[in-house]
Amino acid sequence: MNTTVSALLFLLLLDSCPMVFGAPSQGQKSGLLDSQQKKQPVGKGEQNRKIGRRENNAVDSTSSVVDKLLVSYNRQESPNEEKPTEVQIGIYVISFYSVSEKTMDYTLSMYLKLNWQDPRLIFEPIGGKINSIRLGDGRWDDLWTPDVFFVNEKRSGLHSVVRPNTVMKLNTSGHVSYVTKISTTLSCPMELHRYPLDTQLCPMEFESFGYTIDTMYFSWLDPAVEFNPRVSLPQHTITNWTLSDCSVNYPCLEIGFVLQRDVGYYVIQVFMPSSLIVVLSWVSFWINIDKVAERVSLGLVIILTMTTWSTGIQSSLPHVSYIKAIDVWISMCLTFVFASLVEVGIVKALSRKKVEPSVPVSQSMALDEEFVDVEREVQTDNTEINQKGVPKLMNFQRKSKAQKVDDICRMVFPLGFLLFNVWYWTVYTMS
Repeated sequence: MNTTVSALLFLLLLDSCPMVFGAPSQGQKSGLLDSQQKKQPVGKGEQNRKIGRRENNAVDSTSSVVDKLLVSYNRQESPNEEKPTEVQIGIYVISFYSVSEKTMDYTLSMYLKLNWQDPRLIFEPIGGKINSIRLGDGRWDDLWTPDVFFVNEKRSGLHSVVRPNTVMKLNTSGHVSYVTKISTTLSCPMELHRYPLDTQLCPMEFESFGYTIDTMYFSWLDPAVEFNPRVSLPQHTITNWTLSDCSVNYPCLEIGFVLQRDVGYYVIQVFMPSSLIVVLSWVSFWINIDKVAERVSLGLVIILTMTTWSTGIQSSLPHVSYIKAIDVWISMCLTFVFASLVEVGIVKALSRKKVEPSVPVSQSMALDEEFVDVEREVQTDNTEINQKGVPKLMNFQRKSKAQKVDDICRMVFPLGFLLFNVWYWTVYTMS
């Protein structure tokens, strides 16, 4: 009992005199908790929330700035009423492909870049730091934009996967930058007289559809044309490009791509096979002139092979009304093959040529009977000689003439084909 009472008195004394025993008061407890919370580091979640709030504030500020600029903005009016608006144009080629001689066109994908200044869109830096803002998707429909189109366009398309591939930026000085991704097929009138040793100039023409040069004019960005380093063509090489101004009543600019055709494909598929067929036709010059069937068969097979091959080649070539370089080559190869077959016929004709009798029989009935008897004796003697010796001698002479033709053709045909090659490659490869 005494022990219990003593314990209760001790607890009452502890509560009434906290400072004596060093126990903290309620105020001191709250101060300690606050100091401990201040010492604890801020978590990543709190940092992300702060960043998100700042971005939202920036977006709200950008939207409010654009909304203020568009309060009295009229997109139907040009930026400068007193003078023409300068629109700078440039492209970045992503891929260049499908150059077609049959349809006379080419296809490429690119970024089209347009820059201009609109004084109505000048604004103060946001927060004193942000000097450029990016407009949201679709906001470019609320602004004045140049009505640029491709004059030589066949078909085009804008990319919208997974969102519209278009960006528009605005800076404090009112300069607008517009970039969009386009895939387009453009016509390219080609001169194919030197095909396949030709070089083509394929244009890309920009023009305003509705604004005249009094309202707007075009100029080139610096640089005007840029290429993806991985751009390559299967049968062409882009050696250069040209820039020109084609403005008359409407602003117009033109880029000309210089496309040089790579002849490697045609060397393997056209020039080498046809050359081998021509050389093969010369084999008949080394076959015995008595082997007529073999020589004729070889010539006919080569003629049919060359004709079939040339027909297949021509089906894949562009159909034009003038003579191309490849037409000259194929025609000359056919000529050489046909000439070798004709030579076989000439040689056979020379070896079979008949020879008239050396002493003709006199048919005159006015001669004396004695003279007639003498003439008949001479005729009989000569006929006997011809039957024994002269036919063999004349046959040898005929074969010698035919063999001489073969010997000449063995030299003339290769030399002629060599001279043709020198002329052909000199004329058609000269720039």
